[in-house]
Amino acid sequence: MPLWYRRYGSVFRTMMLGSRIWVVTDLDALRGPLRDEGAYLEIPFKAFQRLVSAESFLNRPGVHGPWRKIFSATLAPPRLAAMVPKIAQLMQSHLSKWEEQGQVTIFRAARVMGVDLAVDVILDIKLLDGTDRAWVKSQVEDYLDGLYGLPLNLPGSTLSKALAARARLVEVFLRQPDVAAMQAQFVQEWEAIGKSPQAYAAAVLDQHTSTGDKPAGVAAEEEPSGKAAGAPTPAAPGSRPAVLPPSIMTAQLMGRAMLKPSELADGAMSLLHMLVASADTTRFALFNTWTLLAMSPRVQDKLYEEQKKVMAEYGEELSYAATCHMPYMDATLKECMRLLPASAGGIRKLTADMQVGGYTVPAGEYVWYHAGLMHYIDPVLWDGDTSVDVPAHMDWRNNFEGAFRPERWLSEETRPRYMFTFGTGAHLCIGMNLVYLEVKLLLSMVLRKYRLRLHTPDMLLRCERLFPFFLPAKGTDTVLLEPR
Repeated sequence: MPLWYRRYGSVFRTMMLGSRIWVVTDLDALRGPLRDEGAYLEIPFKAFQRLVSAESFLNRPGVHGPWRKIFSATLAPPRLAAMVPKIAQLMQSHLSKWEEQGQVTIFRAARVMGVDLAVDVILDIKLLDGTDRAWVKSQVEDYLDGLYGLPLNLPGSTLSKALAARARLVEVFLRQPDVAAMQAQFVQEWEAIGKSPQAYAAAVLDQHTSTGDKPAGVAAEEEPSGKAAGAPTPAAPGSRPAVLPPSIMTAQLMGRAMLKPSELADGAMSLLHMLVASADTTRFALFNTWTLLAMSPRVQDKLYEEQKKVMAEYGEELSYAATCHMPYMDATLKECMRLLPASAGGIRKLTADMQVGGYTVPAGEYVWYHAGLMHYIDPVLWDGDTSVDVPAHMDWRNNFEGAFRPERWLSEETRPRYMFTFGTGAHLCIGMNLVYLEVKLLLSMVLRKYRLRLHTPDMLLRCERLFPFFLPAKGTDTVLLEPR
C-alpha cells in the first residue's frame, strides 16, 4: 500500500475481493462522504453481502441518528462497568488454560476469546432450549470465516459453510423464547409510537434516564419484584409509552423495522449481525496488541510498573474505575491500533461525483479510506518524504523501536492526528471503548504475572496474508508466558 501511494498519490484504483475500489487519502475530499454527504456506508464484497444483507438500514434517512443514540446508551460507562466482572471471569478461565501450557497460540486464542465474549457477555445469548453452546460457537466461527472469502457457493467452500452456518444459527435463535418475546414486544411498541425512529429512540432514552443504570456488578437477571429486567416499566399517565430498555437488540430491531415490516426472523438476524461486529473486532485487537507487546520487553516493563501503581491504589481486583486510570496502557493500545489497525478502515458508495487529486470519481463507485495508509501520512508524524518505501513511524519491520512508541500519545506535541482504526465521523465505532476495555482487562491480568515473548520472533514478517487481517504462518504465532 505505501508503494501504491508513492506511485499514484492521494487517489488510486484497485481491485479487492472482486470489487473495484478507489483508495482515497485526501481528508478534505473525504469529509463529505464521512458525513454521509454524497455517499453512504456499504460493503461491496459479494460474500459479505450474501451473508449479512446487501441493504443496510443505516442508509435510510433519519435512522442512523436514533439507532446510534440507543446503541450508545447500551455501551455507556455504567453499562461497561457492569460488564467488567463477567468479562474478567471469562478471561480468567481462558488464562488458566494458557497458564497450564505456559504459552498461548495467540491467533487461534484471540478468535476463541472474541467469539466467547460476543456470545456470552456482549450479546449474552440465552440458549434455553438446551442447545449446546460450544456447537453454536463453532457455527459462529464458520459464519465469520465466510465474510471475506471468495463469493463461490461451491460444496465445501467457505461461503457454502458460512451460508449453512447462518441458516442453523437463525433456526437456533428463533427457538429461544427470549428472542421471540422481545421481537413481539418491540412490534407492539413500534406501532404504538407511530413507527418513528426519532420518537422511539426518545422514548427509550427518556425511560433509560428516568430509571437510571444499575450500579456496576448488579445482575440484570431479575428485578426484586420477579419481573424480568428487560420488561418495560409501565408509563405514567401523560408520559411516553413504556418501551424496551436500551440494548443492542433494541437498536437493531428498530433499524430493521425501517427496511420492512418487523417479523420474527428480525430478532435472530439482529443477533447474527452484531456477532459480526463484536467478535472479529475483539479478535484482531487482541491479536495485534499481543503481537506487538510480545516484541517489546521495554513497553511490557513500563506497563508492569503502571500496574503496580494501579494495584496500590485500587487493590488487586480489576474494576472499571481501575481501568480508567491506566494512562500508559491507554497510550499503548492506541499505538498498537495505529501501527497494526484491527480493521482496514471504511468504505463508502458514492451517490455524487467526488473530486480528488485532479480526478473525478463518479457516483456509483466505492471509495475506501484505508486506516493503515492514513496513519502512514499522519501530518504530525510524516515529513512528506516519498523517497522511502515506509516512513519511520510505521516501519515495524526495520525500525521497530522507533515505530512502536506509546509515549507519543502522552504529549500534545507528538500525539498523532489521525486514528482511523475504528472509523471516523458519523460512523465512528460505538463499540470502540468496549474493545479497549476488553484488551486492557486481559493485558492487566497477564502482565501482572508474566512477560510475553514470541516463540517465532519474525512471526509478523512471515505472515501469509495481510488483508483483511494478518494471517500468521502455521506454527508461528505461539506466545510464551514467562513468569516475572
